[in-house]
Amino acid sequence: MTTCPSARTNPRRRRALLAASILTVAVAGGCLGRSPDVRHFVLGRPTPAAAAPSVDGLAVLVGPVRLPEYLQRAQIARLDPSGEVRLDETNRWLGGFESNLLRALAMGLAERLDSARVVSHPSKAPFEMDYRIRIHVDDLVAQDGERLRVRIRWALQPSDPEEPAGLFMMDRAFPIAAVEAEALVAAHETALAELVEAMARSIEQEGTPVADGSGDGAFAQ
Repeated sequence: MTTCPSARTNPRRRRALLAASILTVAVAGGCLGRSPDVRHFVLGRPTPAAAAPSVDGLAVLVGPVRLPEYLQRAQIARLDPSGEVRLDETNRWLGGFESNLLRALAMGLAERLDSARVVSHPSKAPFEMDYRIRIHVDDLVAQDGERLRVRIRWALQPSDPEEPAGLFMMDRAFPIAAVEAEALVAAHETALAELVEAMARSIEQEGTPVADGSGDGAFAQ
């Protein structure tokens, strides 16, 4: 039988190829083994005891929202005392922060206003809106690992475009109970629950600034 020349591999070359293959597998396996698990979080969990909202309630469109750059990504952001924003690669918002924020606010307002007609932007809802809420987030970030800094402005626009929009603002800090990501997410939930209450009051008291807000100053969208 004639042996193909390509099959007669030099023993030294064969050992080198084998060693390279083993090294490649080992490095790949080691990298994969050291990769930390990525955890994903969502905002806006329905209250178990909440009754079904009314289908005849107010129609409210929540959004659009303008976010600072550090919130325009999936990683959870933290602000160091030095002013550096750190993005947590292992703890992320599922689907991005914007969709989580609008979802949480819409769900909270639907429950608070007892209305099944509260939707988030963008929406193809088959009904006319009574109110539109445009949101501008100036700050929503963990500072020094101890507090969640929140500065959010919103404009409440009635259905009549001739009516002026009411301008409101929340400017507060919320404690973060622990260093774990769960505690930071819980602080976000607390802040958004208070924001929902303030937005609901701004609708109920249309044109009157809420306790945490002010009708003064410009609102950019």
